[in-house]
Amino acid sequence: MSRALCPHCQFSLLTCLCANLVTVKNKLKIIILQHPSETKVTKNTAKLLNLCLSQCCVVQGESQSDFQFLNDLPSKNTAVLYPNEHAFLLDGNDENVNNLKTQLTHLIVLDGTWKKAFKIMQLTPRLHEFMSVSFKTIPANRYRIRKSPRLDSLSTLEAVAYSLFLIEQQNPEPLYAVLDALNDKQTQFMPAHVKARYK
Repeated sequence: MSRALCPHCQFSLLTCLCANLVTVKNKLKIIILQHPSETKVTKNTAKLLNLCLSQCCVVQGESQSDFQFLNDLPSKNTAVLYPNEHAFLLDGNDENVNNLKTQLTHLIVLDGTWKKAFKIMQLTPRLHEFMSVSFKTIPANRYRIRKSPRLDSLSTLEAVAYSLFLIEQQNPEPLYAVLDALNDKQTQFMPAHVKARYK
């Protein structure tokens, strides 16, 4: 039997986060391309961003045919948050990066495991027509309840919060507090020996 979900935040009624949600009035439009497998993940953070950010949308899919709207985005003012050798480092301090930050109007973020994000990149040629951005230094991961094999991993919420901090000086702490609440709610009913794994 499936668990009853909160109609607003879409978490279970026992772990409802509505009381912890915040409103962030961002100017940069955040576009989250979510792999379909993430819709089944109860701890997914993209839906929290969709509830908290004033400029955010989540689109499910994994290939170009699912994301036709990308063709309408301005190529010179849109970036994909994805690490590669050509990516501009948002936490860099050179003139090119500073100019880039003032020009960006849209930031595309891939929501899925590294393997799924890579698949979206490979199956969506339009993404390669946008510039890539990434981070030189990764903040400490606060997303305790979902482990990743990579040490440089951040949850989608953390990656977006840090990007907004670097691009438009948005204080990331309100969004981090929502993530902390998710961590606490998801672990509160765990037996002690299980909860210990997530510290």
